Amino acid sequence: MKKLFFLIAFLVFVLDRITKLLAVKFLVKSVSIIPGFFSLTLAENRGAAFSIFSSGNQIVRFFFLIILPVAVIGWIVFYVLKRENLSLLEVVSLSLITGGALGNLFDRVLNGRVVDFIDFHIGVYHYPTFNVADVAVFLGCLLLLYKYMKS
Repeated sequence: MKKLFFLIAFLVFVLDRITKLLAVKFLVKSVSIIPGFFSLTLAENRGAAFSIFSSGNQIVRFFFLIILPVAVIGWIVFYVLKRENLSLLEVVSLSLITGGALGNLFDRVLNGRVVDFIDFHIGVYHYPTFNVADVAVFLGCLLLLYKYMKS
């Protein structure tokens, strides 16, 4: 199960990197996929989800955008390595969270910002633009929530 954890986390990280590199290279303007609903739009986020911590005190930003994600990733890896009886659902969910967190952390450390490109509009509502790493973290959290609610 530990090998599966690292494999999925690595694949999520690689998929995130590839899609972000493609977005930066090819998305010079927004591309409508489903008019009025879904498009690919290059955006940069200097903060976290919904652009929180995108401005303000540098120490606070550094803590929440670099130190805290490193600590969470470290804790998850330690937890997976020490536990002998993790279920498949736990392994998959924790690997999705880890791979996604690594993808966005890599962007923040390397560039000081995260590349986003998945863009949804529902009527007049515009959901914040996001990326593959965000999807992986969200799905991982959803799976963990499901696992612990059904237990």
